Amino acid sequence: MATRPSSRQGTSRRSIVIVIAAAAVVALALVAGALLLRDDGGSSGSATPDVDFTGIPQEGAVLGDLGATVRLIEYADLQCPACREYTKEVEPTLVADYVRPGRVVAEFRGMTFIGSDSVTALRFVHAAGLQNRLWQLQEALYRNQGAENSGWVTDDLVRDLAADIPGLDVDKLFADKNSAEVTELLAEDARNAQADQVSETPTLLLQIGDAEPYQIHIGFDPGALSDALDDALQG
Repeated sequence: MATRPSSRQGTSRRSIVIVIAAAAVVALALVAGALLLRDDGGSSGSATPDVDFTGIPQEGAVLGDLGATVRLIEYADLQCPACREYTKEVEPTLVADYVRPGRVVAEFRGMTFIGSDSVTALRFVHAAGLQNRLWQLQEALYRNQGAENSGWVTDDLVRDLAADIPGLDVDKLFADKNSAEVTELLAEDARNAQADQVSETPTLLLQIGDAEPYQIHIGFDPGALSDALDDALQG
């Protein structure tokens, strides 16, 4: 996981730890592999999406049925290798089994503490959110994630990725990237992260109805996520 450089370590409001030993070993191995890729200059990229968002409603940073009683909130830095592994290993189960059927709604909140490429990537992602395509672009950026702060989030890369996303106006994406609206969305993410005492990525919070969100720890285990979501759905 990537950790925000801070002298203050916040205490989670409520924490459900559901990682069994085997899952923890797998998670550590995946993080190690991701870091090795990072040391070699980043991932090589893939043209095939890991997650299918086709036909699922989006509204800004929110994916799925707004009427769902359970919300999964993900805090992520688009340069974070653990966030990339979460998207690759766990998000397909989340989307296929819980979001697409309307059982759970997902919300993305970006963080930018790794560096300048984090800011650039998040600006593009929120700009895509203005066209309700945030989730497609963040997934595509993870597939093509480069070495931290190497300048990998280039205009050419984003244009290529955005051109492959149906319904995304690439020219509007670039026009909106530095808009006041996108700047406020980044500021809102930062305020929410501070309020939720988030110090590392990925951080996952579950919210049932209007209740206080609580943090869950699942590593990169889709089964652990399913257990946490099923528990929340049962109230």
